[in-house]
Amino acid sequence: MGYYSPLIKLLPDDLECHFFDTISSTNLFLKNSPTSKKNQLCVAREQTQGKGQHGRQWLSQKDGSILFSIRKIFAQETNLNGFSLVVGLAIIKVLEEECLVEGFKIKWPNDIYFKSKKIAGILLENQIQLDNQFVVIGVGVNYNLNQNFNCEIPWTDLSNSAKKLPDIHSLTAKLINSILITSENFKMNGLSSLLDQWDRYDMLKGSNVRLIESGKPIEGKVTGISQQGALQVLTQNGVKELYSSKYIEFI
Repeated sequence: MGYYSPLIKLLPDDLECHFFDTISSTNLFLKNSPTSKKNQLCVAREQTQGKGQHGRQWLSQKDGSILFSIRKIFAQETNLNGFSLVVGLAIIKVLEEECLVEGFKIKWPNDIYFKSKKIAGILLENQIQLDNQFVVIGVGVNYNLNQNFNCEIPWTDLSNSAKKLPDIHSLTAKLINSILITSENFKMNGLSSLLDQWDRYDMLKGSNVRLIESGKPIEGKVTGISQQGALQVLTQNGVKELYSSKYIEFI
């Protein structure tokens, strides 16, 4: 626990914590762990099989990325549409404050960019047991990667973006605590805390996209998000509301 001692001191006492030097996936660890009435946290210095959206791989380097997952309990009837956007906003607020820089954007529904380069990602995975939803919130933030880091997507990290690079333990704790607080607010108020700020952080507004509907491609322009967090695309057949990015192509 020596490496993590500075972090542990900054986390809530009632948080069930698990720490690893190396692990296949923090999300997978929590999904395979017994559920708890407490919020659960898994933090790792390195992931060997990190997961991204739609089965993609999340690449990282040991101590070059901030890697953690949180498992929270929601009532079964809670509508989680847009929750990844709220988590994204919670992350951005911390990065703006701690790194003394603005310009972070959310690429709907779960990526964070800085100056058109990916800097963080979010993966939500849901398990339903009895009357509860156990939601695993996976977070990866590029902190200080070697320049030989091999990734097909244009990327950046905080060491190249921040005016001040925060201590990794302090920043990790602030991100975790911000997500915990924001998640509780989401339980009570849904997307209300996000909607009035969305335009400022919306990376896709005005983008031209192609989507598949009934097996046929349709082109349109992104106009924003709905009250439920769906991506709104204006097409020749009206506004389409999308809840998954799987069948969206940017043109």
